[in-house]
Formats: sequence, C-alpha cells, structure tokens
Amino acid sequence: MHGRIKVRTTAEQAEAKRKERDKKLKIYREATDRINEKRKNREMDKEALSLTEQVLGGNPDFSTLWNFRREIFLHMKDDNPQVALQDICQRELSFLRNCLQVNPKSYSVWYHRQWIMEFMPQANWKEELHLCNLFLSYDARNFHCWDYRRYTVNKANISPEDEFNFSTEKIKENFSNYSSWHYRSKLLPLIHPHKSGDVERVEEDALMKEFDLAQNAFFTDPYDQSAWFYHRWLLGRARPLMYISCLYVQWNKTSTTVIVTFSQPIQVYKESPFVVANGQEVAGEWSNCFQNNNPSTVWIFQCSHSSSIDSVERTYTVKFMNRKLESCVVLREGKSEAWTSANESHLFRAELTAVHCSVLQQELDSCRLLLQEEPDNKWTMLTMVLLMRALDPLKHEQETNLFLEKLVQVDGFRKGYYRDLRRKFQLENVIERHHSSKEKGDRAIDLSNMDLTYLSHMDQLVLMKEVNLSQNQLSSLDECNLLQCVKILNASKNDLCCITKRNALRLGTLEDLSLADNNISHLDCLKSLQYCSRLKKLDLRGNPCCQSASYRHEVKSILVNLQELDEQQIHPS
Repeated sequence: MHGRIKVRTTAEQAEAKRKERDKKLKIYREATDRINEKRKNREMDKEALSLTEQVLGGNPDFSTLWNFRREIFLHMKDDNPQVALQDICQRELSFLRNCLQVNPKSYSVWYHRQWIMEFMPQANWKEELHLCNLFLSYDARNFHCWDYRRYTVNKANISPEDEFNFSTEKIKENFSNYSSWHYRSKLLPLIHPHKSGDVERVEEDALMKEFDLAQNAFFTDPYDQSAWFYHRWLLGRARPLMYISCLYVQWNKTSTTVIVTFSQPIQVYKESPFVVANGQEVAGEWSNCFQNNNPSTVWIFQCSHSSSIDSVERTYTVKFMNRKLESCVVLREGKSEAWTSANESHLFRAELTAVHCSVLQQELDSCRLLLQEEPDNKWTMLTMVLLMRALDPLKHEQETNLFLEKLVQVDGFRKGYYRDLRRKFQLENVIERHHSSKEKGDRAIDLSNMDLTYLSHMDQLVLMKEVNLSQNQLSSLDECNLLQCVKILNASKNDLCCITKRNALRLGTLEDLSLADNNISHLDCLKSLQYCSRLKKLDLRGNPCCQSASYRHEVKSILVNLQELDEQQIHPS
C-alpha cells in the first residue's frame, strides 16, 4: 500500500471545493468592502488601484470598480508628469489585456480600454489594431471587438479600402462571419458610391462583384444564413422616394376636407399653411387619422366656411417640405369631391428595389439552380419569394404561394412568420389588382375570407367607399381609421372582442357598419364609435352583448344618432 496516492472520495472533493470557494469569497468581500470604504473617503492612491485590480482580475464585469479606477486616474493626472502618466496607462493596458483573456466580450473592459486610450498622453492606435486582430483570430464574431476596431480604425486614419480588404480576408477565412459582412455593407457605399448621389447605393460594377462573392458563399454552404442576409442587403439598399400618392378634396356648404396620402410617414404640424384654393391661402387645421402627434402616411385638413356657392370651379394645391412636395386637384363646377392619384405601376416592391430588373432576374435564376441541388433549403426559397415579389407579384403569385407552403413544412419553428407573409402578400395582390383595373371609378373592395389577422396598407384604400373585411381573424379595427372615405364597412365574422384597442374609430363618412358574429361582450366598446357622426346603421347580431334585455336601449344611449340596429329601426324612446 506504500507509495500509492490516496484518491479523495466524491464527498471529500466537494467539501474541499466548498472550502476553497468560501475562502475566495471571503477575500473577495473583504477587498470589495475595503474598496468601497476608500472610495467613500476619497482615498485615491496606489492601494486603491491594487485592490480594484485584484477584484477585477477575477471579475472584469464589475462596472463600479472600473468607474473608481477612472476617478483614480483623473486624480493622478495633476500629480504626475506626462512620462509617469504614460507609464501608468501602459500598465493599465496590459492589465486590460489580461482581463480580456478572462472575458473577451466584456462591455466594461472594452469601454475602459477606449477611455484609457483617450486619456493617455500618447496613444498608439495602430498598435491597438494588432490587439483587435489578435482577439478576432480567437473569435471572428466578437462584435465587442469589432465595435472597438471600427473606433480604432477611425483614430488611426486607416483607409476604407484597407478595411474592405480586411473584411474580405475574414470572410474568406469563414463565410459565417456576420460582423464582417455587416462591416462590408458600411464600407462599400464609401468606396464605390453610386453616381446618383444616393448614400445607400453602390456603383453597379462593384455591386456585381459583391453578388458573386455572396453567391460563392451560399453555394459553398447554402444553410449558413450570414451570406443570405448580406445578399438581401445588396438587393434592397435604395431609399423609397417621398411623394404625394393621393390628394382628395371633399366640399360642402359649411366645410372643406382635404386628405393627403404620402408614400412614407411624415409629420405635418397643426396649423401649417400648405393649402391654396384658387390662388388664395386657406386657413384650417391638419391632423392625422388617429388625432395624435405621430408621423403618418395620411393627413387630413379641415376648413370651415359659410359659402353657399357651388357653381365655381376650384383648384386646390397642397405644398409640403418647403414646396419640395406639391400636388393639385381641380374640383369641377357642381361637384362635391375630386381626387388625383400618382401613377404607380408597382405598389408593393417588397424591400428589393435597389437594382434593375435584369439583376433581380439573374439572381432568381441562380437561386433556381441552387434549389435543384438543395430542394429543402429555406434560405433559397425565401430569397426566391422576395425576388419574385420584386419582379412581378401577380405573375408569380401561384409559385410564391407554393414556396410559402413548403417553407411552413421545412421550417416549422417559423411557420407563423411564413403564414403572415402569405396573408400580407395576398392582401397586397388584391390591392394591386384593384389599382391596376380598368374600372378606375370603382370605390369598393372585397377583402373578405383572406385569413387576415391584422390590417396593413390601409392608406392605399383611403378613397374606398365600401370595404368588406368579413370572414377574417381580425382582433381590432384600429387601422380602419385610414379609410377616411368609407361609407359601408363590413367587419362581420372576425375575432373582435372590442372595436379598437388603441384609438377611437374616427370615420366621419361611415354610415353602415356590420360587426355581426364576433365576440363583443361589453357594449362599452361602442364608445369608440362616438366620433363616427354619420353612423346610421349598425349590425351586432351574433355577439354575446346582444343577450342583454336592455341591449337595444343601451346601444341607443351610446350612439344617439343611430337609426337602424340589426336591420331594425330604432324609435326614439
């Protein structure tokens, strides 16, 4: 038995580890208490630096202690010559490097290193680049290091071209490098700006080379998503233009209403003098459909007047953004309304609008080749869906639906996302068909039985007088506030427990509303219809709230102007 090493039992090992942890914890707490005492007493000396170094060496994420160290360095600045201060900072950089070995993704350490570099008398920023390269060789996707590197590059005056080459090297080492692809997207517009001057666009020759690089990546590993995300960025960098998509004017003997629809949300202030009628400025107030101060795509101008003359032709002009946006419409003699719409050949281009159709088609053809080899690759199918939506959504509608159905099967964890995409695209297609139809005067649209769970693009339907939303899965009609010309709204057979969740329904033209066969239990929600001043007909049949004996009387007390409830006349009580 002599000479054999005694092996501890499991219980003995656990007890030894516990005692070791308790010993370290005691030392840690004593050091922390001593540090807090010194900070309270403003004792900023070498002992304070030594104590904080002991604690931070094992726990570099203790932000309070880094703050204390910075206070100590600031205190030392006045008491030490430049040479001594430089030496102190150099030792601090060495200590920080050790801390990064403990936790290379510590916010506190990287921030403190940046602070020290700015604080020290003579900072060697190019030497910092070598440190960044070292830690990126350990982990090429350390975004803390990438952030610090971008800051260091700026300080060291490294050219964008050199950094672009660095990102290329990193991508060649490993295609699955999100940070390097992202860095590339920031550098490319700086090195190869588009002749149009758009800061988001890239010169075409350089763009084609990037497509080749991205294709090389996802043909090498089709299931790595980093190159697919970069590929989508290449296809969709152009900023959508701001323009007035629709101008509508409604006139009666007491007031004028002007509705303006923009291609992007915009802020219009309440008393902005942007409306001119026959050369004269019209006084009135602007508001969005929700009566709040948020930017919106639809803005409404209200003006009261007492004129009874309706036999005069009027030209209404609206001007926005220092006259950069301007539109006009002529209200003919004897007419009460008029409108003009922008000639939009393609309403919904998804997000892929930055390149020519020939490039989109070329990328689609490449994806088809890849799909033959990898028929179940979700990234290929999703990219093809977006490309087809950008090229011609109606032409590719059937194929798009087939791909989305298959994506639900191969990527079940995201089936809700794909189903939402399908609903959204289906809604866009119906609106697209309506806008491109020959019957331009048709102001009714059928969006029923489309499995919709939410409403989008309602600003495209601002001129509609009749909208059918029945047999969907809607839980709210908030977005219907954008339907500022609607007279008949059918929202029956949905999942409505209330009418709106965030805003009251402010539809001044609404006359007939059907909420039949929903889940409305409380009549209090009808208060959100009090701003619909012209509402005459309401259908609530099939809702739990109809079971109350005083149901009709309660409805009448809330909506005093209502004349017909559930297809029955309401007589004054």
